Amino acid sequence: MVDRYRELEGLKNTRKLDVVLMATVSSFGALEKPSAAERRRFVELFPPVYEASTPEARRQAVAALSGHPDVPQEICHYIGRQEIAISAPFLARSPAISDETLTVLIETMSEEHIRAIIHRADLSQKVIQALIGCHRPQDDEVPEGNFDVRTGSRDESEVLRQTLKAMAAKAGSAAEDRLGLSTLSELQTALLVRFARRGEGTLFLETFARALGGDRVLAAEVLAEASGRRLGVALIALGMTKDDTTYVLPRIAPDLAGDRQNNEDAAEKLVDGLQPTACIEELLAWQNRRAEEEKAASENAPRRQTRRSA
Repeated sequence: MVDRYRELEGLKNTRKLDVVLMATVSSFGALEKPSAAERRRFVELFPPVYEASTPEARRQAVAALSGHPDVPQEICHYIGRQEIAISAPFLARSPAISDETLTVLIETMSEEHIRAIIHRADLSQKVIQALIGCHRPQDDEVPEGNFDVRTGSRDESEVLRQTLKAMAAKAGSAAEDRLGLSTLSELQTALLVRFARRGEGTLFLETFARALGGDRVLAAEVLAEASGRRLGVALIALGMTKDDTTYVLPRIAPDLAGDRQNNEDAAEKLVDGLQPTACIEELLAWQNRRAEEEKAASENAPRRQTRRSA
């Protein structure tokens, strides 16, 4: 069979190469426990046949491999680096991808690839920490629009983000304002939605604190407010869409937990009453207060040390 693959690999007929690709995948998929030699042969055969095949055949081949537990890590990495339209199901579902491979992909691939990884059901703590700590230079740029992680659509309206940028600029430059107002990246939004959905409060707090410039005290204060209003204000101010904010609140705020339908209605009513500009001003006020508290604490620390020494 392998000799037949190598014969066909040199053919110019694209349709025949598509057949070769699917035959290669089917042959490997039929192996219950591939030997080291069979895995090595697959690593040699798959990339060149994949490259010579049509996009549709590539999608079918990757989809077929998404459920196979013994795909070699070299191929997992190779597939993970393909365009997101093809690699998404593999990144989201494959049981073969190791934590090390996922971490490398998180560090090197686009935010679309990372969002596919976020949808995996079995993320380890190592991978979650890599996701939370992930930062791209483009995270600091104004993106083309808000991305709704549940619908997969992009809101091309730039009103909220431009307002946010202007308000943050008025509050001071990044050098002058250590807790300067930032905007949620698509990755942070996807993580917050995931952690809310799965009830992972500690990870939600950590991601939320990073979105607030690393202020865990302010993040904890906001989350401690049972009604969810402060969290709603903060999320809207940070650029989360109203739909995603409405989804998150009943899963995080204690007063909105319990009867899901009624409390989603309550969350929707709460969010509908929040105006982005007012939310931005309120969050900036909280951050300014926290900055003053930290400044006062740092000024008082030497005095307390002096009294102890005396």
